[in-house]
Amino acid sequence: MSSSVVDRYRRILSGEQKRFSPYEFEDVQYRKQKVQMIVRYAIENVKKWTPEEARRQLSLQDVKELKLHLVREYIEPPIEAKPDDVYYFVEYAYPYLPRYTEEQRALWVYKEVLSGIRRHFPPLYFQSVKGEERAKICFQYMFHELMQLQDIYELPKIFGKTERAYALLKKYKLKILVDTLYFSPFDMITDMYPELNRPDLWQD
Repeated sequence: MSSSVVDRYRRILSGEQKRFSPYEFEDVQYRKQKVQMIVRYAIENVKKWTPEEARRQLSLQDVKELKLHLVREYIEPPIEAKPDDVYYFVEYAYPYLPRYTEEQRALWVYKEVLSGIRRHFPPLYFQSVKGEERAKICFQYMFHELMQLQDIYELPKIFGKTERAYALLKKYKLKILVDTLYFSPFDMITDMYPELNRPDLWQD
């Protein structure tokens, strides 16, 4: 099975064959293995890269030239991936490669939003339990690194006034948290930090 799919892939690369048969990846049991074989062949035998080099260097243009777009539909991109990102092809083919932690991925996305590399967060990025984790990671980065504050008990003073809270969240590109995940800044803060859910902390 493995050698035959690589043989067909080589014929596609040489122009002898246009694409894979519609039935090539029909069997779910072998689909992943076949796609991994194709991507590995492209990286190791065509580009002569190590997996680490491939993750750093593989581009959308490479994917087109290597005809890997023919298997793209079988490789689900991570939620963080931008339309022109292709690093996850390599991670799919080499599952043992070290991965970013959830925190590292969330901060990577947030920093790209802050810098303007991304216009906005990925769709549904803050939905589900994982989304709530990402929300807290981004908010903590805003509070500790961008606002240069450490004591969470300062949060009620800063976010107690709704207008000021929205202005700060807008400034640091996190207003989306209240727009999509929480009912209000108060709801957001007390959900992330239950110890702050005390009326006396929120009085002027």
